[in-house]
Amino acid sequence: MRIQTRDKAFWSVLASPFVIIGLGFLTATAFNALIEGWAWVPLAIVYWSSMGYCIWRFKGDKPLAHWLKKSRKAPVWITITLLLGMFPLTILVMNYHLFDSVWLVVFWLLFALINPLLEEYYWRGILLDRLLLKFPQWAAVLFTTILFMISHPLMWGVFSAANRSYHLYIFLFVAGIVWAITYLKTKSLRYVVLSHFIVDIGNLTVLTFLNIYVPPAM
Repeated sequence: MRIQTRDKAFWSVLASPFVIIGLGFLTATAFNALIEGWAWVPLAIVYWSSMGYCIWRFKGDKPLAHWLKKSRKAPVWITITLLLGMFPLTILVMNYHLFDSVWLVVFWLLFALINPLLEEYYWRGILLDRLLLKFPQWAAVLFTTILFMISHPLMWGVFSAANRSYHLYIFLFVAGIVWAITYLKTKSLRYVVLSHFIVDIGNLTVLTFLNIYVPPAM
C-alpha cells in the first residue's frame, strides 16, 4: 500500500507542471482579452498559488528550510550561478529610466522577491527531487529545464513580447541547467534563489509584461 501511495505521489508530481502551465495559459489568455498586459497580476496569483500548493502537498516531512540550508562547497558552480544572475543587470542599467511610476517599482520589487523563491522551491526543489527518484540525473535536469523554459512563452508570453523572444529561450535553458546543477552540487537552493532574484531584478519583469520594455531585437 505504501509503495502504491508513493507511486501515485510520483505521478502526481510528474503531471503537476503540465497542470500548472495549463492553468497559467488559460488565465493569461482569458485576462489578456480583458486587461492586456495587466493580465500578469491574475496570472502571477494563479501561478504562485499553484506552485505553493504543490510545494505544500509534495514536500513530505521536509521543512521548507531544508532547501535553503547551508550550501556544500562548490565554488565553481556557485560562481557560474552568480555570474549568470548578473548578466541581465545590463538591461536594468540601460533602461531604468522606464520606471516612471512608484507603483511600477513596487510591483517589480515584489515580483522579484516572491517569484524566485516559489519557482526554485517548485522547479528545482519539489519537481527535480522527485524525478531523481526514478530517472537518471541528466534526464531529470533536462525535463525540468525544458518545462521551465517553455512555461514562460506559454504563460507570460501570451501578453508579453519579450517572453516570446528566442533570446529568452536560450537564456532560460542555460539558466535552468546551471541552476539545477548548482542545486545538485551544493544540496541547497540558497545561491540558486539569489541568482534567480538578481535575474528578475535585471530583466525588468513587470515592464516586459506591460510591454513598456521590449528587447531591441524584436
